[in-house]
Amino acid sequence: MAFCGSCGTPYNEGARFCPGCSAPVAVQPMNPGYAPSPQPAPNGGYAPSPVQTPYPVYAAPPQPVTNSNMQLPQRFGARSKTVALILSILFSYWTWLYTFKRDRTKFFIALVLAIAAFTGYYVFSKFSYYSLALSIILWIWPLVVTLRKRPEWYAGY
Repeated sequence: MAFCGSCGTPYNEGARFCPGCSAPVAVQPMNPGYAPSPQPAPNGGYAPSPVQTPYPVYAAPPQPVTNSNMQLPQRFGARSKTVALILSILFSYWTWLYTFKRDRTKFFIALVLAIAAFTGYYVFSKFSYYSLALSIILWIWPLVVTLRKRPEWYAGY
């Protein structure tokens, strides 16, 4: 009968773990006079053998590029306020096609109003203050909306 080195509980000779504390029991060699022959050192004893990893090691994925002023990731296809401003000056409410996902309702409202102004000008009379005022409003409205939006709104588009 042998005793556990951790808690002192007696255990049987063939046991691998102590029945009292479940600590692993030191394994006694079968032939106490037997000693294995020393293994030769790898690589002639000059350097340790290189460690073989079972799988290749890859680098971490690249982090998104950020602009230091805005701290937002720059994505492919991000919109620019400058481009939207130029489009609003040149093409009036058609600039909302540039940011159609967010400005779809404004675009369709302006399109209906433009059709109404066109109808009022060409169908009912040759000159109408109503049609002129509506055309000017449809030219200024997108310009004001574009100027009021922050550049971060376009960068996060």
